Amino acid sequence: MPLSAEKKAVILKDIRQLVLMAAIILTGRSVLADWYVVPTGSMKPTILEGDRVFVWKSAYQIRVPFTRIRLFTTGAPSRGDVVVVRNPDGGSVPFVKRLIGLPGDKIELKNEILSVNDQPVPVEFLPEQRTEDGEVVIMGTEKLDTRSHPVRILPDRPALRTFGPIVVPEDEVFLMGDNRDESRDGRFFGTRPIRDLLGRAVGVMWSWNPEFVKGPRWNRFVRGFITDAALATQ
Repeated sequence: MPLSAEKKAVILKDIRQLVLMAAIILTGRSVLADWYVVPTGSMKPTILEGDRVFVWKSAYQIRVPFTRIRLFTTGAPSRGDVVVVRNPDGGSVPFVKRLIGLPGDKIELKNEILSVNDQPVPVEFLPEQRTEDGEVVIMGTEKLDTRSHPVRILPDRPALRTFGPIVVPEDEVFLMGDNRDESRDGRFFGTRPIRDLLGRAVGVMWSWNPEFVKGPRWNRFVRGFITDAALATQ
């Protein structure tokens, strides 16, 4: 049975409203805020594989929706920010890292101890732990400026534990993972332009165990990032 003109008009109106709503949502995700699935453990224990992190995409700059064109800046990055950065290897999956160095900063790592501008960054390590496989894990709380965050050390693994010194160029930043011995970060791909920062991550929206059948991690739903290694659950 053919639709009446009135019925067609109602359907077209509903479609237009759905398209408009979708455009608004997608534009908001492109410009203002979004979430990212974290596929690796380079930010353990702050962020685990399978976490969905909430990101303020407008924290540092506003772009033309769905493009790389920057309209204007909205804020300056700070040491200690957890940032989403455009993939430095050219891939489609962004990286999530800790911002360690700002333009002009001198960065150095000596035997796992980080220094910024020739000042060792204070860190308090907890007693070593062992995984079910017997691997040694050392957790610590590092204080970068006035902001604390956990770090994870794997002393039995080959890793780049001494690096630099380097001076961060103008308009660029230096990034590292909190999982220091299991992170591809600025020690390997160098500094990154501030314009490549896609936003600032502020917490975990929800989390699903990488072993899918184990289901959601309920204790990681809607929570801020931990700031003390003693609070880490894994």
